[in-house]
Amino acid sequence: MGWATDYFESTGTVASWWDPLNEADPHFREWMITQQTDLLAVTSPSGRIVLDAGCGRGRVAIQAALMGASVTAVDVSAEMLGHAEESADRMGARVKFQLADLHDLPFSDDTFDLVFHLEILLHLEDPEQVLAELGRVLKPHGTLVLTTNGQNPVSRLLHPGTQGSHAASRFRLFAATAVNEVMTSLFGFTWRRTRFTGGLYKRFFSAPVRPTYNNRVRAMLRRAGFEAVYHRPIPRHLPRQHHWIAVQSA
Repeated sequence: MGWATDYFESTGTVASWWDPLNEADPHFREWMITQQTDLLAVTSPSGRIVLDAGCGRGRVAIQAALMGASVTAVDVSAEMLGHAEESADRMGARVKFQLADLHDLPFSDDTFDLVFHLEILLHLEDPEQVLAELGRVLKPHGTLVLTTNGQNPVSRLLHPGTQGSHAASRFRLFAATAVNEVMTSLFGFTWRRTRFTGGLYKRFFSAPVRPTYNNRVRAMLRRAGFEAVYHRPIPRHLPRQHHWIAVQSA
C-alpha cells in the first residue's frame, strides 16, 4: 500500500514505543484506562462476536474476552501481535489473534456483531477503504466503535506532554501537529507528493499521522454505509481523541 503500511508491518517500529498502558507515562495510561472502561461499558460486549481491528497490544480485545465476548483480533504487525498474545495468555483471556491488513480483511461478509477500531484511522493509507471493509464484515445493524485523534493543534496545548521513550512537551506536540496540518493540505498524507517533502516527513515524524477532523470522519462513515453518531469525548473540552459509535445500516 505504501510507506505507512510498510512502517507498521516492520519490526522495531511502532511495537517498540506504542504501549498505551505503559507506566512510564502515568497520565496517558490513566486516560487510556478511562477510555477503555467507558467504551466497554457503552458497548456491552458480553455474548457478542467481536473484532478488534488494529488491536495493537490487545488491551480492548483481552478485556472484551474476559467480559464474555467471542473475540478475534487482527493487526498488520506480527511483532505487536506477539505482545498481545503474551498479555492474553498471562491474563487467561481467550482471543483469536490473526495477522491481517485492514484494507483487505480475511473474513466473510456479515461476520461480527461489534468492531473496535481504536486510535488507528489517522495512520491509514486509505481510511475510506478500511471503513468500507469494517462495514462489510459487520452484520446488519452491527456496531463500529471508533476513536481517532482530532489533530486540533490547540487541543495539544490543553493536554500534558508525553513521557516515556517518545517524550515531548505539549508545545512541541502543538508545533508538530500544526506543521503537519499545513503540509498535509499541500503535499498529501506523509507529504508524499514530492520526493523531497516525503523525505522530510520521514525525518521529522516517527510514525505516519494524518490530520483527522470530526466532519471528515462523519462523512467517511456515512459513505461507508454507517449511521454515525458522535459520542462523548474524554475529556470533554477540545478533545484530543474523539469517540464515535457508528451503527451499520440494514
